[in-house]
Amino acid sequence: MLLLVGAFSILYSARLFVQNELVRDAFNRPGNEYIPWALCITYLINIPFALFARDLLGRGWKGSVVIWLRLCVAFAVIAIPTVFIPYKLSWVGSLNDLLVVGLTVLMLLHAIAERRARDSLAASLLWPLVIFGVFVVLENARVRVGGRSVEPIGFLILLGGLASIALRRALATERKLIDVEQELSTARRIQNAIIPRSPPTLNGIRIATRYQPMTSVAGDFYDFLVSSDDVLTILVADVSGHGVPAALVACMLKVCFEAQRNNAADPAAILSGLSLMLRASLGGQYMTAACAVIDRNASTVTYAGAGHPPTLLARGKTGDLVLLAENGLIIGPFPKATYVNISVPFHLGDKLLLYTDGITEANDPAGEEFGRERLGQFLLRSSESEPGVVLDRLFAQITTGNQQDDLTAVLVYLE
Repeated sequence: MLLLVGAFSILYSARLFVQNELVRDAFNRPGNEYIPWALCITYLINIPFALFARDLLGRGWKGSVVIWLRLCVAFAVIAIPTVFIPYKLSWVGSLNDLLVVGLTVLMLLHAIAERRARDSLAASLLWPLVIFGVFVVLENARVRVGGRSVEPIGFLILLGGLASIALRRALATERKLIDVEQELSTARRIQNAIIPRSPPTLNGIRIATRYQPMTSVAGDFYDFLVSSDDVLTILVADVSGHGVPAALVACMLKVCFEAQRNNAADPAAILSGLSLMLRASLGGQYMTAACAVIDRNASTVTYAGAGHPPTLLARGKTGDLVLLAENGLIIGPFPKATYVNISVPFHLGDKLLLYTDGITEANDPAGEEFGRERLGQFLLRSSESEPGVVLDRLFAQITTGNQQDDLTAVLVYLE
């Protein structure tokens, strides 16, 4: 809106500029050469005025503002070429005056109609429009003060009213942005509270986590359930979309996962329970999830997935990479979805990596997608004794460019 006010004022000022005798004398153009250019500006100036009216009033009564805008554009297309023909067409000037007066009256009627509306921007334009209208009428009646046109005075008053409205609209938008930022800050604090600040401590198990949202709040989620000193349940989930809607689902997921404590040793039962609890609350969204139960006494990891990228298991002794890819349907659209567990050995020196697809879909410094194969090779070749150091190196490789998705990883060492 401020841009339209600026365009309106610039065009009007340019017309006054080329009509000024001192300016023409300075450029050695004392004759009538300026007239065609002044007329071009005159025929164009209605367009930003009508655009301002559309932004302020919308379509208007039965689309009247939009219709008037189209008339102004059509008139400018037809009228501007006529200024360069050798003979004068009086009807062009008369039609332009009609457009100016008509648009002013149209805005005036809308301002009167909204004068009782609380905090109405259109109503605040009532008196500037009335004054401008009076000066337009005086101008068309060829009334002069000291031999000079009176219309610029009315325009100056109208411009003040337009600028005031545009400034108020800009300030209102700024206040809304501040409110949104404050709400996002609150949402960020809430989400940070539901993400574990540190992984649990268990005998013979070392865990490192990394969580890096793409925006202020994210749809990625991870959490732990500890059944005993030797049994740990890990959930990593990825809610579709980004921002606040995805973060709200992630917050619900925190409560639902905690409610599955009785199923802590059964990943498939946990995913089925989450599907039943969340299916009515996702609002068209969906999520993928990976759930793993580490039993140190049995030296096993039991796994089930819901449309999630395979969890990676790197064998410390043999150097093999095992993909835990037992996947059921995504959580959300399929209320009767079922999930199946798989169990594999988990020995000393093995590494287990659960992650979201933002990791594999991230770009490396060369701009190439990191990919699952490179992630697996990275895990196999990592020789650091601390899982946190491994994840730091991983994130250093995939966060060099513009982040395109939320990034979450949970790395477990068995020792």
